[in-house]
Amino acid sequence: MSVFHFKQFSIKQDETAMKVGTDSILLGAWLKIENKYNKILDVGTGTGLLALMLAQKMPNALTTALEIDQQAYEEAKTNVNASKWKKQINVVLTDARCWESKNKFDLIITNPPYFDKSILSKNESRKKARHQDYFSIEDLVSLWTKHGNHNSELACILPVKESLKMIEIVNEKGFYTKKYVAVKSYAKDREKRALLLFSKQKTKREDSEIYIYASEGEYSDKYIKLTKDFYLNF
Repeated sequence: MSVFHFKQFSIKQDETAMKVGTDSILLGAWLKIENKYNKILDVGTGTGLLALMLAQKMPNALTTALEIDQQAYEEAKTNVNASKWKKQINVVLTDARCWESKNKFDLIITNPPYFDKSILSKNESRKKARHQDYFSIEDLVSLWTKHGNHNSELACILPVKESLKMIEIVNEKGFYTKKYVAVKSYAKDREKRALLLFSKQKTKREDSEIYIYASEGEYSDKYIKLTKDFYLNF
């Protein structure tokens, strides 16, 4: 059995195509707690990792976690039900593009697929999890426009190229970039990812950066500080 243990919950990941990874951990750890985040929508929850990280940080918030893949859905349900926040998280098997809800959300969060037009994986679940053929950046912004309330925010992590495209689409909708964090492996490296927070309300953009490793096999102080509430060994 493949299980990833965090300080306050564990992630079973035998069946899920996309395993626990640095991107989701970074996103969940980086997002600051906002009292206005009472209703959260996690799009493409996978193992349920982001939903559980946010429940640990905001135990009074209610999270709806959407997942299109049956195996991932079952595993997310297992992980949520094994946690102390099972009453706060509702895992839904659905295609986010056609999902309907009467609720409006304060925060929408996702570690979305981003290998746009790349070679498709032979594994259908992994293909759905990793490619924009199934859920594009445009789909994500449309979902936020529809299901986010007028004060809602959208948080995600993307490679640099896709992050620039995302910012452009958000701007075209009349919305705003609130935070942009350049993510590097090492201080000397080029950025590979971007942590992004968007707002429907006009706001001043904050730019910063983080590098994951101080040297080979050694995490940076900033990364340790950011994720210490979750990793067992920090």
